[in-house]
Amino acid sequence: MAQQAGANNKTVKRFASLNRSRAFREKNGMFPLEGFRLVSDAVRSGIRLSALLLTENAAEQYGDALRDAAPAQQTFLIAESTAREIADTETAQGVFAIAEMLPETDILPQAGDRCMMLHHVQDPSNLGAILRTAEALGTDGLYLYHCCDLYNPKTIRSSMGALFRIAVRRLPDTECFFERCRAVGLPTCAAVVDRDAQLLGSFDFTGGAAVLIGNEGNGLPPEITAACSDRLTIPMSPDSNSLNAAMAAGLFLWEMRRASAAK
Repeated sequence: MAQQAGANNKTVKRFASLNRSRAFREKNGMFPLEGFRLVSDAVRSGIRLSALLLTENAAEQYGDALRDAAPAQQTFLIAESTAREIADTETAQGVFAIAEMLPETDILPQAGDRCMMLHHVQDPSNLGAILRTAEALGTDGLYLYHCCDLYNPKTIRSSMGALFRIAVRRLPDTECFFERCRAVGLPTCAAVVDRDAQLLGSFDFTGGAAVLIGNEGNGLPPEITAACSDRLTIPMSPDSNSLNAAMAAGLFLWEMRRASAAK
């Protein structure tokens, strides 16, 4: 049975803190979810919820479906004013949940993999969009080095739940990644803005590859580009000097998918 919860309720306060603070999320191993679609998607994907927070209107509209999907969690009824205070979106549905973080994965690149390493990607919306595209087009793993928080609410919303379903590993350093790729014979391809680099579309991805995407403003640092076996660039109009990181990643993922389908 749902309990009434005011703005000072400890679960409401915890949700608000999880929304605001990466440090609080990491300390508690929890993250916030907002919206019926995202919460129900998380449950279907095996994410464990510790609490649901619903407005009365949301409880009438979505409560039965959420309780059937995840009957074990605590459910709290909150006022519309409280929902507006804790929401991270402008048009909140009144559906909020506190969820347990996924266990850290220990995936490693394998021979023939189609994978991607993101280096210092800092925009949560970009990271979420890459996750979503990677799920749609297929990937054997996403590797993150010093990127923004996976559990930032904007990352989760932009990923449309892909975070719950694809293999992601946060790397403590890059050398272990390069060593592993060399050991299994997997090419490492630096995505660069350089008209002297090999054009994307002419590279043979049929044997797999690890593509490296850099920071939105600065791209990949020279030492990382130099460590890669290949340098690839997206052909662009002479008046254009770069693409959004998520768009660039999507084009590389598409090329890898296309090569895989052609085998």
